[in-house]
Amino acid sequence: MNVSLKIEQGPGKGKTFEFTEPDTFLVGRGTDAHFRLSKEDRYVSRKHFMLEIAPPKCYIRDFGSSNGTKVNEKRVGRTELKHGDVIKVGMTEIGVNLNDMEEEEALLWWDDEFAFKEEKTEKIFPAACSECMADLSDKANLDGMAYELKEAAYLCDDCFDMLRIPSALSEIDDYRVLHEIGTGGPGVVYAVVHKLTSRIMALKIIFMEDTSEKAKNRFSRGIKAMEKVIHPNIVRVLNQGTYKGGNYMVSEFMEGGNIRQFTEKQKGPVPSKAACKVIADILRGLEHLHQSGHIHRAIKPANILLAQSGMAKLADCGMAKAYSDAGGSTITEQGELSDMVIYMAPEQIMDFKNVREAADTYSAGLTLYEMLTGELPFRKKPKDPVLIVLEEQPIPVAEKNPGVPKPLAQLVDRSLRKDVKKRFGSAAQFREEIERVKLVG
Repeated sequence: MNVSLKIEQGPGKGKTFEFTEPDTFLVGRGTDAHFRLSKEDRYVSRKHFMLEIAPPKCYIRDFGSSNGTKVNEKRVGRTELKHGDVIKVGMTEIGVNLNDMEEEEALLWWDDEFAFKEEKTEKIFPAACSECMADLSDKANLDGMAYELKEAAYLCDDCFDMLRIPSALSEIDDYRVLHEIGTGGPGVVYAVVHKLTSRIMALKIIFMEDTSEKAKNRFSRGIKAMEKVIHPNIVRVLNQGTYKGGNYMVSEFMEGGNIRQFTEKQKGPVPSKAACKVIADILRGLEHLHQSGHIHRAIKPANILLAQSGMAKLADCGMAKAYSDAGGSTITEQGELSDMVIYMAPEQIMDFKNVREAADTYSAGLTLYEMLTGELPFRKKPKDPVLIVLEEQPIPVAEKNPGVPKPLAQLVDRSLRKDVKKRFGSAAQFREEIERVKLVG
C-alpha cells in the first residue's frame, strides 16, 4: 500500500508526500513540524494535527486546536482516512490517496527469512501439577520445552476443571482458557493451558483494525521474528496463530504479574533498590533485543512482568512494530492505546519508522522514574499526551521524591532528556551506570 498526501490548496500547493512504511507526520506552524504551514495563517496552531501512516491504514489526530481540523468539511478529533478524503486546516487543503500495491511473496510470514528450527533438549525435566502435585513429567516433556521453561507451572485436567472460570471463550486451537488476565489497548490476555503438555501459558489476542488476510500475515511475520529472540530477561514467545478478526500470540506465563500491579500494591514510591533491580533486569533483556536488530517501542510498566523468582522480564517485544505494520494505530489512537504514548520518547512520536535504541532507554528511564516517585514526570494538565511528550520538560526526580539518592536521581533525569545525544545511547550504558550507584545486588 502506498499512502500519498498532496497539497491541493494553500502554501506549498502541488507538493506531495509519499509513504510506503509506518511513519508519523506532524503538521502545524511550529519549527519542529514535518510540514510547516504559513506563519500568516492565524487559524493554524504550532502543532495542529498528526498523521499516522500504518499501511494500508492512515489516521489523523487533531491536538485540540481552537479552529479544528476538518476531513471532507467535517470537524474531527481522531479518525481513519480513506482514499479521496480532503483534509482542511486554515488555508491548506490536503488530498489523501491510498493506492494498492501488489503484495510480494516475501511479505508472507512463513518465508525462508524467518524459518527457524529450534533444537529440542533430550533432558527429561520433572514437572508436577501446581495444585495437587500430580506427576505431569511425561506430558510436560512432549514438546521438548520443559527443561528450557524451568519456571513454568502445570495443571492437571482435574485441577483445570476445578479452577477454570467459565467465560464465552473456552478454547483456542491447542489451548484451553483458564481465566482472563486483563485487557488493554487492542487486545485481551488469557491464562491458558496447553492441551499437549498441560503447561500454563499466556495467550494474547490482538484485535486488528484491518482484518484482511494480508494484515494478519504482516502481523504474524513480525511476531514470528520474536520467537528467535531468547534471553532470560525477555518473555519467551512460544507460538502464534489467528483467531476470528485478529491474531494471537502465546508466551510464558508470569505468575508475578506486571510492574503496574506491583507499584499499585506499594501505594507509594517503590524503594530505590527494588526499582533499580527491576530496571537493571529489563535493560539486560533490552540490550539483547537491540543486538538482535529490534527496537521495542512499547516499554511501560504493564509490559514488564515478574517471574516467580522475582526476576523482571520484558514483554510484548516487537508488538508495536508488528501492529503498526499490520495497519494498526499506536500513536494517534485515543483511549487505552493513548496511555502508551506518554511513555514514548519525543523522537518516537516524530519519526516512528527510524527510531533507535535511545528511545527505549528513555521509556525505561520514565518507568524507573514512576517507580521511584509514584507519578509521571509531567505536571497534570488537560492536554493531549502527544503534546505533553513533545513540549513539557520532565520534572526532576528530586522534586517528586527527595529521598531518592542523588546519584540515582541524576541518572534518571539524564535518561529523560529530550535531546537524544544527552541521553544514554544504549541499554548497556544505562544499566552499567545504575549498577555503579550500588543499589543493585
